[in-house]
Amino acid sequence: MAASSSKSPAPASRDRGPAPSPARTPSARRRRIGVGIGIGVATALLIAASAYVVRSRSVEPEELWRQAQRSLQEDRIGDAARLLGRLTRARDPQPQDWMLRGQVAIAQQRPDDAIAALAKIPDDHPVAPQARLLTGQIELRRDRARFAEAALLEAVRLDPTLVQPRRELIYIYGMQLRRRELSEQFAAMSEVTALRYENLFHWCLMRNCLWEAGEVAQTLSRYLEADPDDRESRLALADNDRRLGLYEEAEEVLAPLPADDPRALAHRVMILMDRREEDQAEALLETGPADDPELARLRGRVALARRDGPAARRWYQIAYEADPGNRDAAFGLIHAYELCGEPEKAAPLRGAAEALEAFNSLVQRMATPTGRSDPNLIKQAAEVCAQAGFIPEARAWLKLAIGRDPLDATSQQALFRFNEKHPPSPRLPTARPES
Repeated sequence: MAASSSKSPAPASRDRGPAPSPARTPSARRRRIGVGIGIGVATALLIAASAYVVRSRSVEPEELWRQAQRSLQEDRIGDAARLLGRLTRARDPQPQDWMLRGQVAIAQQRPDDAIAALAKIPDDHPVAPQARLLTGQIELRRDRARFAEAALLEAVRLDPTLVQPRRELIYIYGMQLRRRELSEQFAAMSEVTALRYENLFHWCLMRNCLWEAGEVAQTLSRYLEADPDDRESRLALADNDRRLGLYEEAEEVLAPLPADDPRALAHRVMILMDRREEDQAEALLETGPADDPELARLRGRVALARRDGPAARRWYQIAYEADPGNRDAAFGLIHAYELCGEPEKAAPLRGAAEALEAFNSLVQRMATPTGRSDPNLIKQAAEVCAQAGFIPEARAWLKLAIGRDPLDATSQQALFRFNEKHPPSPRLPTARPES
């Protein structure tokens, strides 16, 4: 034992009698006191260590998870990582643990590890929609728009009531000028949250606007650099370059896309048209599918230039039926009917075209300080959108009017009548206030 002396007692002397007991010598006494203190300290340390081990083992995994989440919220990343390590040793990973692992990896700037962890969460777990949202945000931060879009669409598939994934998708679609997809996300979002004036303005603006080409070129270039297989960004960048008059650059951007890609073909045709190479444009158009709406609109444009009314009518009918809100398709079909000597068929379209013109004029007013402060503009927007056939937008404007003045009986009645005529989508829950 530690208290025993390391040497045996000296043998008894015949002359001096028995040797003095070691306990009675001052040095021996100090040694025994020192040993006693050492034992006490060691015992105390052992007790403390044992208590720590017991205490560590007694912490439930769920408490470790909660502590790690609090650490993340308080930006104590190192503490969160240590708690995650303890949690990993305490139990096999659960879906919420993979979520925590992904969050810690995001905080530590390890995007690949974060995405790998979030992918472990099965679709049927409650945190799966948030995991897909996080994945989409990571990918968008890395300029991988194609992968971000896939993850964000998965998030809203799993939980259609989520708002943030739709906001992220709207940003991507806006950059790529994908009007139909953008409008669908705005419409879905309007069913689950109350949109603000700025949201509705941008929704309406994106029906027909074209971004300043130079403003988005850098963003689209980054998307392509990060993911050369991003077809949508490639098409958008090529269109940007074309509108800037950078025809060779636009053709270079389009080069990786196959010759039978209808949208790439449409962009190549528009480049030739801008260069006034009409014969080559027509020859290229003949190689594309006959039922593609974008190619049909371009074919109708060529037919009108040749004064070929029947051909223009045929092509513009395809384009208009695919997108009645497209101004070019509407006016092109009107001119085709007139060229064919059928003004009576053009008459109903004139009303639709006038509604589109009224809508575009109102959008321009929305952007002005006077328009923003005009209390009647919101109600006018609802009426004009309804006349133009933009039903989700009209409903959202009426909801905004009621949100600003819940006692507005006129708007309440207008929304009731509107919903009777145009029932809202049954797939999504009632809108909730925006947080």
